[in-house]
Amino acid sequence: MTFMTFLAYITLGLFIGWLSRVITQDRGVEMIPSLFFGVLGAVSGMLIVQFLGLAGGAFYAVVGAMGILFTVNVFRQDDPVFMETKTSGS
Repeated sequence: MTFMTFLAYITLGLFIGWLSRVITQDRGVEMIPSLFFGVLGAVSGMLIVQFLGLAGGAFYAVVGAMGILFTVNVFRQDDPVFMETKTSGS
């Protein structure tokens, strides 16, 4: 694997992290952690694929980034994504 390929996976992770933040807006994690977890997921997905010798590294990098971001957003302690929002009033 070349250095440019590695940078492509990092860029892919940054894009998925940014997209996660745009989609979840105020309900998700902040921008910097979202970018970090996106890169972490993309690189881990890519490394697993490289280790197993499978094809389609970019697909698995996206799946890894989305998986980690989904897990972080769902299991956060302070306002998880899939929790009912409190309504003020009656």
